[in-house]
Amino acid sequence: MEKSAQSEILFDDQYLQLYFDPSIKCIVKVWKSPVPEAQFRELIVKLLMQIIQTRMKHQNMVINLIADCRNLGSDTFTQEVIDWLNQEVHKIYAMNKIKRKAFVASNDVMANMSIVNYISTNNANAGFEMNIFNSMEDAQAWVTKE
Repeated sequence: MEKSAQSEILFDDQYLQLYFDPSIKCIVKVWKSPVPEAQFRELIVKLLMQIIQTRMKHQNMVINLIADCRNLGSDTFTQEVIDWLNQEVHKIYAMNKIKRKAFVASNDVMANMSIVNYISTNNANAGFEMNIFNSMEDAQAWVTKE
C-alpha cells in the first residue's frame, strides 16, 4: 500500500516529498536520494512546520510519522545529527502528540545500521515509539494499530 488517493502533498523537492495521508492519519517522509547533512537538517525543519500546520488543521486527530528511507544514504545519521534530533526535534514531536514513528529500511545496509542505532539508543527517551520495517505496508500497519 503506497500513497492513498486522498493524500495531500505538503512539500516536494529533489530530496524529499512530504505528504499527509488521512486514511492512515500519518505524515509520510519519502526520501528520494541521499541528502547532505546541512540539507537534511533544513528539510527536517520543514517537516516540523508541516507537522504543526497539519496538527492545527486536524486538531482532534492523532497523527504519526513514517520515514521512507529506501533511498537514504549511509552518511545521514551522524552522531551530530542524532544529537540534534534528540535535543531539538523530538520535543516538537512530543508537543504535537506524535506517538509513533516508523522507518522503512534503506537499500543501503550502512544506513540501516545507523537507523537501528538511532532507534535503539533513543526509543526510551524520545517520548514516542520508533521501529524499522522492510516495507511500507508493515510500517503503515504498525503506526495505525491501536
